[in-house]
Order: sequence, then C-alpha cells, then structure tokens
Amino acid sequence: MIAPPHALSLLAHKLQPGERVLYAVRPDFWVALRNKLFLWWIGVPWCAGTLSLYFAGRASPVIALPLAMVGIAMLAAPIILAIDTRSTIYAITDRRALIVRHGLRPDVISCPFERMDAAPEVMAPGGKGGHLYFATGMSTKLRDVDYTGKLAFRDLADVKTAALRLEAARKGG
Repeated sequence: MIAPPHALSLLAHKLQPGERVLYAVRPDFWVALRNKLFLWWIGVPWCAGTLSLYFAGRASPVIALPLAMVGIAMLAAPIILAIDTRSTIYAITDRRALIVRHGLRPDVISCPFERMDAAPEVMAPGGKGGHLYFATGMSTKLRDVDYTGKLAFRDLADVKTAALRLEAARKGG
C-alpha cells in the first residue's frame, strides 16, 4: 500500500538498488495539531494577560510587545508544526524504515531492521492516532527521536496498521 499516491516518486532516489517500498504514509495533520494543542492552553491566557497588563497601564509597550510576541508564537506553533508534517513521508521497505522530509529542512533518517527493537511500541492516546516507536538508543539530535533516544513514526492516523505492516516487513512478508 502506497499512500499518498506520489510517495513512491518522492522516495525513489532514497532507495537502495532492488529495495521495495511495502508501506508509505504521511503524518496526519489533525493528529499532529491535536498533539500540539496544549500550547494554546498556555498561549491564550498568556496573550490575555499581556493585553490586560498593557491596557490597564501596568506594562509599557517595551515590555508588552515582547511578551505578546511570545504568546503569539505559542498560538501559531501548533499550526506551523502541523503544516510541517505535510513534507514528511514515513516508509517501510523490505530492508528498513525510512523517514523522508522534502520541505524547508530536507533530511532522511534510515533505520535497518537489525537496528530496531524486538517489538515496536505503539502510543495511541485516546485511541485515535499516535506514535510508533521502533528503535532505541538513537541520537536525540534527530527530529523524530524523543528525549530518551526512541525513534518513532509520529502523528499517524492509523498507528496500529503501521505497526502491523512494520512487523510483517521485518518477518519477510
């Protein structure tokens, strides 16, 4: 299964000779937005407080403007991060898992099956969408690695299907 349809053409120059793509998927925009929405719970009160201080005459524009900019950044960040997911493709081939980005910050993360954990870990909060962790001990400087060193396909709409496809690919099927 290839989703989206043009994923194969975007992945073609990243594949090794004879390598086949078994499954490809993009992170889901709405799952990514939902996972970052907590920033709005901070940003809205932050902006309201900043504007209240300014209009009450308790903060000068020199103080209020930088504080307002921080609040606006918190409000914009979930949307910007969700839009950034549109330039990412997660692929499972017959040899490895690939994370390919082709947007403003292009990069490729490749994890051969031998480097992966014995069993992938599915994190699906609320049962709708989530992350598929499949390798530990990775550099935390990589974009898709959390602070503990776990590499993941993040913000998937159907994380369980991706886990099943990864397991099937690792077993040779």
